[in-house]
Amino acid sequence: MRIAALLFAALAGSAHAAWEWGAPLTVNTVQGAAIFPHLESANRQGVAVSGDTIGVVWEDNRDGSPQCYLALKPSQAAAFQPETRLSRGECYEPVLLALGAGRFVAAWEEAGKVRAQTVPGGTPLTLSQAGAAQVTLAAGGGKVFAAWAELAGRFHRIVVARLEAAGEGLAVRTTQGVEAGQPADEQGWPALAVTGDGSVTVAWEDRRARHTVPMASHSRDGGRSFAPPVRLTDIKSGSAPGGLGAGTGAMRPTLAPWGRQGAAAVWLDKRDFLSGYDVYAAFDSGTRRFGKNLRVQDSFGDNMAQWHASIIGAADGRLVALWDDARDGTPDVWLADWDGEAFGDNAAVPAAAGPGAQSDPVAAFDAAGNLHVVWLDRDEAAGTRVRYARAVRR
Repeated sequence: MRIAALLFAALAGSAHAAWEWGAPLTVNTVQGAAIFPHLESANRQGVAVSGDTIGVVWEDNRDGSPQCYLALKPSQAAAFQPETRLSRGECYEPVLLALGAGRFVAAWEEAGKVRAQTVPGGTPLTLSQAGAAQVTLAAGGGKVFAAWAELAGRFHRIVVARLEAAGEGLAVRTTQGVEAGQPADEQGWPALAVTGDGSVTVAWEDRRARHTVPMASHSRDGGRSFAPPVRLTDIKSGSAPGGLGAGTGAMRPTLAPWGRQGAAAVWLDKRDFLSGYDVYAAFDSGTRRFGKNLRVQDSFGDNMAQWHASIIGAADGRLVALWDDARDGTPDVWLADWDGEAFGDNAAVPAAAGPGAQSDPVAAFDAAGNLHVVWLDRDEAAGTRVRYARAVRR
């Protein structure tokens, strides 16, 4: 056991050496044993960097009901500014998108609809026509897009809209269901990416096969029409071990632009059902088709469940996957860099590892390729902190 532990430490230290981490900061100003912050959102977009400003959004119940909050920090500032409340009614799953020059678009679910606004300033705009949830955002080529799950008959379907941000205002220019017909079963938790050639890629959880399958579709005309959806997973339905159910489960797809015109996807996959969910990835090199599925976590994480996986990309094609698992006895935040052929040895985020529970990572690159990571640090007595750290590539 000691030899295995030393080997693990050596491998993790080697991977950890790829990043030089700054001191962590606490983002939320209000904590307590009965206050519960959440960083859950479609495509895991709780942090963004716009020019020299870092923004973080989350939901917590400090006011007696779930509300969404935004905190900003100039990159040279020593701490985050006190957070401001985005919502007026019960709010869930906020996301944040950088527009540049310190401006952002925030979006969230409130009162059964999805809303968005530019920040700072701006007025909330209702995006959905019917009941909707799980909104996410993406931008590229000077265009901003939103996707969400909206009721269409008995079930939710995925809708994509092109937005226009001008000054402090925000407007919906086009709205399009990914599929024209009524959904046969639930669709939810969409992810969006705008690739280097201007194509829009959308992925989501889909139940049409009677188990949860991540599906993907592409639009080459700016979101006005979408290709027929295809599976992200290369495991067929009906192949669950021992005939248990219609198929193995997979959930929470996330997307990031990759290279000049590609996209990368990461999700949680239960094809090895005895160890719970694992992190899997697939790549679209620009053909608008995702290829073979690849496992992301290394062998030290194989025998326990992974949670809250995401993928983020930089302009130079760099990719980092993040998630949390309890391989060291308590939940810690882990990351893996893509080396061009595979994901490397897993490294723990230093301030998000060790005693206690650190989980729910969200992350973003800035224009210089620095990595910004936010996570939850839970203490049963003191409450939960929303924590932030920045890393520079060595």
